[in-house]
Amino acid sequence: MLPLKYPVLSLLAALCFAVSSQAGNPVIKDRFTADPAALVHDGKVYLYVGHDEATPEDGFFVLNEWLIFSSDNMIDWELKASLPRSEFEWGRRPTAWAAQAIERDGKFFWYVTVLNDDPDPAKAGFGIGVAFANSPTGPFKDALGEPLVRSDMTTPPEFMIEGGRPSWDNIDPTVFIDDDGQAYLYWGNTHLYYSKLKDNMIELDGEIHQVEIEGMPGTFTEAPWLHQHGNTYYLSFAMDYPEKIAYATSDTPVGPWSYGGLILDVLPDTGTSHQAFLEFEGEWYFIHHTAALPGGGNYRRSVAIERFEHNPDGSIDQLVSTASGLAFEPYLIGLFDSDGNFLRHQDRQAVVSSWDAGEAYDFKWHLVDGLEDSVEDGVSIQSENMPGFYLLRSERGGIRLAKHDGSEDFAEAATFAKVRGLSSREATSFMVPGERQNYLLVTETGALMHGRVMRADRYRATFVVRR
Repeated sequence: MLPLKYPVLSLLAALCFAVSSQAGNPVIKDRFTADPAALVHDGKVYLYVGHDEATPEDGFFVLNEWLIFSSDNMIDWELKASLPRSEFEWGRRPTAWAAQAIERDGKFFWYVTVLNDDPDPAKAGFGIGVAFANSPTGPFKDALGEPLVRSDMTTPPEFMIEGGRPSWDNIDPTVFIDDDGQAYLYWGNTHLYYSKLKDNMIELDGEIHQVEIEGMPGTFTEAPWLHQHGNTYYLSFAMDYPEKIAYATSDTPVGPWSYGGLILDVLPDTGTSHQAFLEFEGEWYFIHHTAALPGGGNYRRSVAIERFEHNPDGSIDQLVSTASGLAFEPYLIGLFDSDGNFLRHQDRQAVVSSWDAGEAYDFKWHLVDGLEDSVEDGVSIQSENMPGFYLLRSERGGIRLAKHDGSEDFAEAATFAKVRGLSSREATSFMVPGERQNYLLVTETGALMHGRVMRADRYRATFVVRR
């Protein structure tokens, strides 16, 4: 056995490690939400999202309404209102796709994506509508009774025309008001467009322009978002498919745009990605959707939030979507008497290996109350950089990293009982509930499994959990 490497104080702290009752991300946990946008008003943040209502059997998006949540701390969110797709009588259900709201002169304008039900085939693709209200939570009313942007106003991608499907060219609006008061609307799928808006915010002001991004290493897909920091304008967007989030910069809100880099890589279990940027009380936040909720997937997404900073040179570092989010800090789980050996995941397998700073997030874990809530001192171990993926037991002693499918069987197999360490009372062991001879342990090859522990090998089932 290797000599004890962790100081006693670390062990005492490890014994008392706290778990969260729920994961920090996603921030909305009682329903599926997607395509986030946000604004600040009177000291509160208002989060505007689509409501994913697809069942596990559905093979496409089902969104009949948008939802509005509010928060004064970016962590605790309260549902305040909804806007049904049916408010736009020209729209076809169930297509309450991406949207963004903005304030101007005490009024609130909400730009939405809805499939136009116009009988004219040239106009019947997706369109952008606008609703208005006197409050950030509404009630919102259709401002025009028709789309602000229709399919016949732009050029749909050729593959959509050939396939006979409605054009997706006009989706995902983002709206921005510059320092001089001029408002801009950006939108698009495959093609990226912008137009000025008149002061009334419900009419285009001049022609529609198509946008190119210099130096982009992939293809613009959708989800443009425009924000400003200092004298730099940032245009972020989904690139390629499955989608990554990238950004470009410019000295003006209309370009020319130069590619800046990748912000978020492809996420597990969802081909789409959609982002918003927000400054609140002096800090910047990156809002996006994942598939991290139990049973989540391509058409059952969930909104998450991370902090970020603009670098002094104006660049934005690539971010990691985490399970801990804003509310918590992740843990390291070290083998009790081994110097620098920690639990990590590789190719969705759990192993113990020496610390690798280049893969730091693979070593981090977000611990939550046991998914099977009847277990005393229950704990479930979730990957920090693969939110929604937990250490899961198999009947034959295996341990793997698996996505929570929402079932009771998964909750049971992903729950351990936290007990005093078998080799040290100041450390921790993870017992299979109700089986006092069955523990999470490390094999001689560094693999993780669960099973019976011999007295001489108790150190292999003893861990130090610390930040």
